[in-house]
Amino acid sequence: MYFHVFTSENVYSFALLSLFEKNIDLRNHFFFFGFGKKQKTTIHYSTELSQQIKYLQKPADIVFFLKNIKAAKWIYLHYLAYDPTLLFWATNLLLLKKTTWVVWGNDIYSYYKRNKNLKTRIYERLRVKVIANIPEIAAFVREDFDLIKSIYKTNANYSDILYPLPVNIEHLNFEKTISKSHDLKFLIGNSGDPSNLHHEMITYLSRFKDEKITVFCPLSYGGSKEYREAIVQHGKDAFGDNFVAITSHLEKEAYAQFLNSIDIALMNHKRQQGLGNILPLLYLDKKVFLRTDITSYYFFQRQKCEVFNIETLNVISFKELVSLTEIESNNKQIVTEIMSEKNYLNLWMNLINRHKND
Repeated sequence: MYFHVFTSENVYSFALLSLFEKNIDLRNHFFFFGFGKKQKTTIHYSTELSQQIKYLQKPADIVFFLKNIKAAKWIYLHYLAYDPTLLFWATNLLLLKKTTWVVWGNDIYSYYKRNKNLKTRIYERLRVKVIANIPEIAAFVREDFDLIKSIYKTNANYSDILYPLPVNIEHLNFEKTISKSHDLKFLIGNSGDPSNLHHEMITYLSRFKDEKITVFCPLSYGGSKEYREAIVQHGKDAFGDNFVAITSHLEKEAYAQFLNSIDIALMNHKRQQGLGNILPLLYLDKKVFLRTDITSYYFFQRQKCEVFNIETLNVISFKELVSLTEIESNNKQIVTEIMSEKNYLNLWMNLINRHKND
């Protein structure tokens, strides 16, 4: 048996399970949702896949989990939460010896909170112990693994992995059309989470407020209501009706069309984040600005993708900014290989097959 342990369901876990269903024998794989977190919503799966999914709020599923996890051939921990579940792993070190931590991104950066209060200091001590006993860490960005090694004492092996993106290549294949609008369309961030540093981006762009620009800001999830309202107010103060907050969820095809309408994306996160948006934007030959002090910037540099330094927005002229949209790149070709179902499947099968004889 192979155990896949998730904190909660989302579009990425659904995409992964759909990939598995199409390509592997599911009878030996069990997927557990709600480990340490109450499951708010459920996604509808096929009958076959549903039989392999357990929600850890039901007593019978919890009993199954505790009874069988020691017999599991391998455990895939999809996201290392910064919560009381760390105590479970820290007191079950033999389980960790057959566990792969599949990094999501922000589970790396929990250490920022380590001195926040007594609770986080306890979590951090547990986390140090847990990470030291995990033999394998899988991540899409090799630089994230390097960062983990620089912070924690670990001899873990590294493995490449990538969750299938909710927006796939088929959604992004549009016929090129000439826009009737001469406005330059900007995208700020990927969610309402404060880690997007929206205020800073709005301030960066405000010096172009008299130009023909429209600023779009996704705020359909993440962050508090008060924070999202403050961002909308700040955006409206700076750009008036040319600031558009996206407050409702868009379906895959609609979101792909929306990304296709963007000219320049500003991803100002201080950590690796938003790859589910950045990769499709690069495929669409959009200009993406990133901070140069984050792991994903170096990843894209290593992949020979053309991305831009977000700090140049402080000094670049509007004419120079507009001219960037005319630059040709090989981004589409590079990202096509990354986002292919063949690549997703090869990465996951390489990971799973490596543990068949362990």
